[in-house]
Amino acid sequence: MRDAGSMRDTTVSASYGVARASRKLAERRVGHRPMRRSSTALALSRLEREHVALLLAICELESPNDTDSSSLALRDALLPLLREDLRQTQRALTRAANGNYGACEDCGRALSARLLELDPSATTCPVCQSHARRATVD
Repeated sequence: MRDAGSMRDTTVSASYGVARASRKLAERRVGHRPMRRSSTALALSRLEREHVALLLAICELESPNDTDSSSLALRDALLPLLREDLRQTQRALTRAANGNYGACEDCGRALSARLLELDPSATTCPVCQSHARRATVD
């Protein structure tokens, strides 16, 4: 379980990374269809809030407060889902810190503002996601 200090450090570093990523993203958009900076900033802001909320939810679920079987079953079902969401969020924040947020990690095309609005942790475009799904089915 993380303490409040380490969560605060994670939040501060994520905030710094988001601001830096917005600047880098604006500089890197030369070859891509330009996305409105405000849309990207809003998506990054939402991503940062989701990251903090996931950290807090995981910490809350990991703290031993209820011992009845239904609470334990619910916790055991929720924790893996929340951890996967946290992993995806951290991956997107890392891409933002590296200046790659808003571009597909497979083909490099710009992700639509609408896609980032719906899923700020998205790292691949719908076309590449479709190809990946087909590859796993085959």
